[in-house]
Amino acid sequence: MINNYNQLTIKQFLQCKTIAELEPDPITRKVKMLSSITGHPVDEIESLPITVLVRKLKEFSEIESLQPNSKVKMKFKVGGQRFECVWKLQELSASQYIELCEWTKDKEQIVYNIHKILASVCVKRTWFGRSKYNGDKHKEVADLFYNQMKIAQAYPIMLFFCRFFQELANNMLTYLEDQKDQLSISIHGGDGLQP
Repeated sequence: MINNYNQLTIKQFLQCKTIAELEPDPITRKVKMLSSITGHPVDEIESLPITVLVRKLKEFSEIESLQPNSKVKMKFKVGGQRFECVWKLQELSASQYIELCEWTKDKEQIVYNIHKILASVCVKRTWFGRSKYNGDKHKEVADLFYNQMKIAQAYPIMLFFCRFFQELANNMLTYLEDQKDQLSISIHGGDGLQP
């Protein structure tokens, strides 16, 4: 029986989070969460003998308190595939950076986009090292993370990126401004460019 968020996949975590935000009654909320995680209809769960239902809800009582493992693992395995998180700004491709900006622009939706954010900053690993990022595979990787990655793996990485993304964004803007200035100097300085 799943009794805390760390055992949930990203999909199950987000379903529980949505239920917790929408359902004010604590018993109904837990029944709906239990239904969502087990795949059994609410009616079936509610038809259980009261002693069985109380036992299941008691086992499930910790589900609403997120206690993430604070250790950030940048290399991990999901669905039999190995991945590595590219966290250094200078190692991100332009397409990764653009996607990362897209999925983090709405602060209210960051948690709901966790799998898309991770798919933007993670690349597959092979026996020979890290693969290059492939934007065409973003949805496939995001779906894999959504359905199979445990929140215990994903949440610390997401917190890391949320905490440092603003700094990364500021560094990128500074870098782009420097590049623009250097291009302007080389164009106006006569480095072989003829009008």
